[in-house]
Amino acid sequence: MCDFTKGIKLCSCENGTIKFREQEFYKMVKNELVKIPNKKNENIPIIFIWRLFKFKSKNNSNEIGRYMLPTNDIGNGLDAEWIALNLNLENCFDFDYTPDEGDNLFIQTNEIASAYISFIFTNGQWTIEHYDPFTWDIKHIKDGIIKENK
Repeated sequence: MCDFTKGIKLCSCENGTIKFREQEFYKMVKNELVKIPNKKNENIPIIFIWRLFKFKSKNNSNEIGRYMLPTNDIGNGLDAEWIALNLNLENCFDFDYTPDEGDNLFIQTNEIASAYISFIFTNGQWTIEHYDPFTWDIKHIKDGIIKENK
């Protein structure tokens, strides 16, 4: 795994796609939690990724449901405060990008339905915040891999 103590670099994907892993499943066997092997994941390593979204508008739907709230830590030294500090100190993106008011950035692993950290660009800086998907519309614009800053 990478060492993110020197900072992070948000690298755009070279080949344009990120392979996602399915979550590992567990079951109880004789009062012990046992991992069920997932053959589809054998050649897909766990990596840290970022996903960038543009704010579109407030929606007027009356949808009801649940969604997974963001977390403050996804492991390996990637916690929300550390990432926000890095994002606000320097341009961490490896491509020409200037954030617009309302842009949304997710940091997570490449596991389907994995925990994520969410940031919204507000008043000229990235803040630890998220959009309620039942109230706001956002549009996915780019993905990439998180690498250590050397």
